[in-house]
Amino acid sequence: MQSNRDLIVEPIGLNVETLPKPLNWCELFGNDHPVEMEIGTGKGTFLTEQAKGRPGTNFFGIEWANWFWKYASDRLRRNGCLNARAVRAEALFFLREYVPDASLSVLHVYFPDPWPKKRHNKRRLIQSPFLEQAVRILVPGGRLQIVTDHQDYFEQIEPTVKASALKVIEYNRPGSAAEGEFVGTNFERKYRREGRPFYALAAVKGEGNGRGDAETRGRGEGEEGDCKLQSANCKM
Repeated sequence: MQSNRDLIVEPIGLNVETLPKPLNWCELFGNDHPVEMEIGTGKGTFLTEQAKGRPGTNFFGIEWANWFWKYASDRLRRNGCLNARAVRAEALFFLREYVPDASLSVLHVYFPDPWPKKRHNKRRLIQSPFLEQAVRILVPGGRLQIVTDHQDYFEQIEPTVKASALKVIEYNRPGSAAEGEFVGTNFERKYRREGRPFYALAAVKGEGNGRGDAETRGRGEGEEGDCKLQSANCKM
């Protein structure tokens, strides 16, 4: 494992305390390309593959664990991913304080902490306050994509998303995912070797009234549209 001293975060890793509220994506990236966000970047596998393969899209990652944030930022830097930025912050706080209305084309949440102990369930990210923020920050036609290996968490996620102003739609695998993968993150590959099942869900923000009425809108460039995995039954 690399030490913190070996990791160079600039210019990808950002100090949250120096950022304006709200962010201006055009100023941050120097262009008006669509912006996708990943919550919980881990080592940055997904973000790096997406940023490398889709230079016409900007990517922004949020990670709470300091070492993982530094590692992902350094990895993106080493791969020349200048269309990506990453910040160390608590996710819901960052969405609420820094992300402008209707400014993200896709919000990716892969393998969020399930907080499996019942007394800790209240700490789970994907609850009504998070969905309210997702509806606010997604553009009309924008998508929320979620994958977890934790059945109990998924059984909470699905009705929570369905009760929001988003419409559950067919899950689309990112183009960087290998055959048989949902996402292609380190966590997924580790859990797959352990034989764990996966549960996936996608939802779209509708045009105009905030309801999800356009299933075909909001697909990210380079994503496969032929993955016929129904969100409610999408497991491997």
